[in-house]
Amino acid sequence: MIDLDRAIVAVALFALLSGAVEPKFTDPPPEESPAMRGLIDKAKAYFAAGRSAEDLLIDPHFLPAHEYPRFRELIREHAVTGRASLVTPEEPGPPLTVSGTVLDAAGVPVKGALMYAYQTSAKGWYSDRAPHYAAGSGDEKHARLFAYLKSDDRGRYELRTVRPAGYPGSDLPGHIHVEITPPGGGSKVLVTEIRFDDDPRMTPAMVEQSKKEGFLISGVTKSAQGSQHVTADLRLR
Repeated sequence: MIDLDRAIVAVALFALLSGAVEPKFTDPPPEESPAMRGLIDKAKAYFAAGRSAEDLLIDPHFLPAHEYPRFRELIREHAVTGRASLVTPEEPGPPLTVSGTVLDAAGVPVKGALMYAYQTSAKGWYSDRAPHYAAGSGDEKHARLFAYLKSDDRGRYELRTVRPAGYPGSDLPGHIHVEITPPGGGSKVLVTEIRFDDDPRMTPAMVEQSKKEGFLISGVTKSAQGSQHVTADLRLR
């Protein structure tokens, strides 16, 4: 038994020293290198040529730029209306569509509300290097999977993505972060999460906590082909 314990410790130590232990944090992106500056300038030129933010977000060529503030601001400035993708076609994970209506406090659909959505990957990571960014609000500012869009004339929106997983080593369920700014701006920004009722981590205690925090718990419909759909109406306060 002693020899077995020593062997386990030795394997764990080797994994740690060899870098095989899964990281928890990664640094925010550094200053733009010449190559990155060129890639983001190329994205800017795409907009000038009439391309849409949707075109850029589904293009794997621009994935390395997703965590950079200047690229994200370009996507925000050119937010599409009604429908947006957070992932490229090659992103691993069950395909997920989230749709619904943005409503005001009285339940009236809101046209032109700006939505910012971001999430983890199917393995629970915000970055492709680690689950979290080691900076204040780092996940919010740099998450690899993100999109901006505006609600349409009927207040409707649709997000095309993959099913996010909860953070590794955590009991938090998978979720999509959503921030909605009313038309014209203002300080009444809705900050919430969309969670899923079939998540194994969605225990009765977690359900109660989610409701207290004002998060949406949405039912999930699954197709025979493996895709999933969620309806989530978002009410401004």
